[in-house]
Amino acid sequence: MLVLCYTCCICRFSKLLTLLLFVLIALQTRAQVPSTVEVTATQQAITEALQVYHDPSATLLLEQIRTARFSANSISDVLQPGKTVHWVRVVLRNPTHREKTRLLYAGDWSNIELYQFSESGYTLKRSGQLLPIRERDVPGYKPYIRLALLPNSTTTLYLRLQGDINLYKPQALRVQLLMPEQVEAANRDRLFGQGIFIGIILVMTLYNLVLFASVRDRSYLYYVMALLGTGLYFMFFHGFAIELLWPNAPIWNAHSFPFIVTFNGLFRVLFTRHYLNTQRTMPLWDKALMLLALLYILPVGMGLLSYFTPLDLLQACVSLIGLIGGLVLVAMILTGINSLRQGYKPARYFLIANVFFVVGALLFILKENHLLPDNLVTVYAAQVGMVAQVVLFSLGLAYRLNTVTGELNAKVLEKERLEREKETERKLLIEQQKNELEVMVTNRTAALRHRTQELKDTVRKLKASEHKLRRLNFFKDRFFSIISHDIRTPLATLESFLNILLNFSDKMKPDQMQKLATHTQLSVRNLQALLENLLQWSSAQTASGHHVRFEPEVLPLAELVNRNVALLKDTADTKQIAWQVQVPSALQVRADAHMLDFVVRNLLHNAIKFSYPGGLIKIAAEAGPGHMVTVAVADQGTGISADILATLFKLETPAMATKGTVNEKGTGLGLLLCRDFVERHEGKIQVDTTMGQGSRFYFTVPMAIPEQAADKQTLLEGEIC
Repeated sequence: MLVLCYTCCICRFSKLLTLLLFVLIALQTRAQVPSTVEVTATQQAITEALQVYHDPSATLLLEQIRTARFSANSISDVLQPGKTVHWVRVVLRNPTHREKTRLLYAGDWSNIELYQFSESGYTLKRSGQLLPIRERDVPGYKPYIRLALLPNSTTTLYLRLQGDINLYKPQALRVQLLMPEQVEAANRDRLFGQGIFIGIILVMTLYNLVLFASVRDRSYLYYVMALLGTGLYFMFFHGFAIELLWPNAPIWNAHSFPFIVTFNGLFRVLFTRHYLNTQRTMPLWDKALMLLALLYILPVGMGLLSYFTPLDLLQACVSLIGLIGGLVLVAMILTGINSLRQGYKPARYFLIANVFFVVGALLFILKENHLLPDNLVTVYAAQVGMVAQVVLFSLGLAYRLNTVTGELNAKVLEKERLEREKETERKLLIEQQKNELEVMVTNRTAALRHRTQELKDTVRKLKASEHKLRRLNFFKDRFFSIISHDIRTPLATLESFLNILLNFSDKMKPDQMQKLATHTQLSVRNLQALLENLLQWSSAQTASGHHVRFEPEVLPLAELVNRNVALLKDTADTKQIAWQVQVPSALQVRADAHMLDFVVRNLLHNAIKFSYPGGLIKIAAEAGPGHMVTVAVADQGTGISADILATLFKLETPAMATKGTVNEKGTGLGLLLCRDFVERHEGKIQVDTTMGQGSRFYFTVPMAIPEQAADKQTLLEGEIC
């Protein structure tokens, strides 16, 4: 019996121990698995559902974090300053049958990374105050991240919150899911409210700038600069600076406020000194104001150190600027009171206006240093006080303007009196000088007219001579272009034949000698024909001025093409280039023989020049619409680059001479003559080319028409001549 009881006790104790172990495991598991947050139809805070892992080293990756031990978030925890990383995990559930879109806001952190897990993996989105606007997931001054929650889905989020500088590191971990339309409405309200404020600042800035331009009182200029500094600061505070002025410089945006506030504070001090004339009436207060102005060197230095070095001094800079700004505001009030006690009437407006602004600005400064809560009163008190100050200062400046205007009017009247006396004396002197000048001008005018006429005659003669010289130079260039293009190749061929005859005649057989002599004779005849053509062209050029004589006749096109192919055959053979001529034997054209010879020969020469050894040149011709014949020369050579193609056929910008595939030389002007000769036939010359594949030049000339239309065609050609 005792043994049985003992056994029962042991069994019950084992069950109890097992139950306790199961409870501990369940509690541990509950601590590791985050609570699921159901996304509602309104704005909601999910701070209490967060699980947090603090990464002081800021080196852990997502894969390491997913296996780390997270702890429940505590709202009362205060994050310590310094550069750290905090990971936040939360599970969101969309229980509805529609996709939901939310904007996640975790505070103004330096850098934020959101890993959103789903069945297909995870997506990474970035935002943060130290990212440029365009790189943020939702472009804007607040680091929102857009979430798309699928219907009936559960999504796990990992947030990596990094605080590189204390200015952009919240003191607690808080996360909100915001409705997009609520964010848009808040942004519209921001744009509307701040737009009105900035508008008032700009209007008053322009108004006081106009006053300064009118009376040249430096008080207005200092007040204009102070207004600009105030407007710029509130643009920075409400996010307009990063959105509009420097969207790609978020680090500068974080460090810009010490310089903006210093700019604003210095010009407020200068305005106070000059408006109240403290340098003359209150020297002690003037020195105090200057001392406060010098204190702004400290935040500027801290801002520069923080910007150019790893030191993070921005939060301390905010506190120091708030202290200096508060002292400046109090000093402005005390200086105004002392000036009013001395009987300076404009100080009344200065004092009343500054009371509203100083109260609002002090509330704002205390809020910025976390000494007052962040609410509508503390946020907008400075702006409301600024508007009141602007309106009241307008009255004070108007009073000062009236005083200054009265003094200026008195000075102007005295100046006008002196000017009238001087004017009388000047008139007498001017009248005397006028009479003397009239005589001098009359004499010189006559001489100038004679000289002008002589100069006009000389200029007219020079222009005529210049025109004549230009024309002669133009035709000289064309003539030399023909010589360089058409004589060089036959001479080179002839020289090669003669060199063979001189050096190898004793080793050649009689039939080879006969064949070589025949080729030599043919080359000489071709060269002779070419020289005759050039001489005829030169004679016609000299006889008819700047127009080449145009004598069209009926020509068999195939015969003309074959003749030029034979002329250039030896040149083509040196590069082992084959010919393919597809010109109908019955095709006839009505053209100037010398001009058409030159065009065909030049295009064939260029095709040989830019063809690779062993290539093929195709010459084709066919009748086309409008009684025109199209002649095309195609090669498989180098092709023409785009920059050279743009200058072809243009006399204004002739193409530069380009060497051939075996360094053949040319002038680069042959195609200009081709265009000229083709246009004399009322045709067109064009080119299709592909780099590395070759070019196809084609032009049109009139086709020989039936006999009954010959008289009309001859009349048209006479008009062309």
